[in-house]
Amino acid sequence: MTAVALALLGGACARQSSEASASESRTPRDPGDGTALRAELDAAQARICELEASLKSATSERIAREEEWLRYTKALSQLSQAAEKPLASFQPMPEAQAAAAEAVRPKVPEGPLETPSKASAQRDREIFLSLRSLFTVEQVTGYDLLESGALAEGATGPVVLRALDERGRPVGTLAAERLRLEGSRAARTLTLVLENGYERRGGEKLFFEGVSAADAKGTIKRLELPDIDPAPWIESLPELFREEDKAPPADDGLWDLGAVRAALNLLLRQDVSGGWWRLASFGGVQGSVLRDVQLDRLDAEGRLERKLFADRMEIDAQEKGVKIELQDGAQLRGDTKTPFLEGRFRIFLPRASVDEWRRAGVPGLSPPQKAR
Repeated sequence: MTAVALALLGGACARQSSEASASESRTPRDPGDGTALRAELDAAQARICELEASLKSATSERIAREEEWLRYTKALSQLSQAAEKPLASFQPMPEAQAAAAEAVRPKVPEGPLETPSKASAQRDREIFLSLRSLFTVEQVTGYDLLESGALAEGATGPVVLRALDERGRPVGTLAAERLRLEGSRAARTLTLVLENGYERRGGEKLFFEGVSAADAKGTIKRLELPDIDPAPWIESLPELFREEDKAPPADDGLWDLGAVRAALNLLLRQDVSGGWWRLASFGGVQGSVLRDVQLDRLDAEGRLERKLFADRMEIDAQEKGVKIELQDGAQLRGDTKTPFLEGRFRIFLPRASVDEWRRAGVPGLSPPQKAR
């Protein structure tokens, strides 16, 4: 169909070119009656036809290359799976032994029997389709999932992703042994964690984390996807998430949440010369961890500089001062949201008095103080 279309398009362009030439030969160029302008318009139309034909040809070639690459990756995955299966051996059985074995063999009910291997293969297919659908629904335009492999130990793999530019054109390939997911409900971010793999761009093969050796074991690449609610991903793909990501914000009921928030904000305002932090909200306390937290950073004049969102926040005493560590979240500056580097953000308060923080009743530094 593509060749026929190109031929027809070429014929149309040729006819337009010939008509333009005939018109030029019949009518002398006279700027006064617009003949020159008409001739330039005909030449431009002919050039447009040539460019459209070239574009269609290049598009057809690119689609053919992509289809060939997809077939190639599928063939590789099938070969790797076949190589891992043990070869079956056959031992001949005498007729008498065969008859005796047939007599004592239990009767298997007729009809299809769902085996564990079939069930796992079906789940692997569901994971692939769910990932493809979520990529489309959430408009993850920078990557296209080609292969997702098989589910094992909280991850799926081997995985092949195609990297796309802002126009949707392929610019590279990412391959990894395992893919798992991390999500932050508070920050509304999702992270694709690729383990043991490499990225290929422009014919150059680069292992994750800058490793140049042939062995990519232990390498990790994190693809942060901001402004994505992880809840639909957790619901469709719970096996790929950590247990703490699946649990909603919880509160064990041992703390007076209002008193904790008031005490922390008083402690955080003790030194405001260079600006200060403010605990805007949190969902509860579980053990010594504050859940579903929002912290605001204000400058010395009290103007908001940025916001931090995190699923978990812990407070630890240091040799000098206090450390606040937020996990699985993002920071928001203006309209730009940036996920935490490696999933963590640390705030150090070297001038804070640990004894005063303990007396104030802070989770992690003091025993629970439940409201009466």
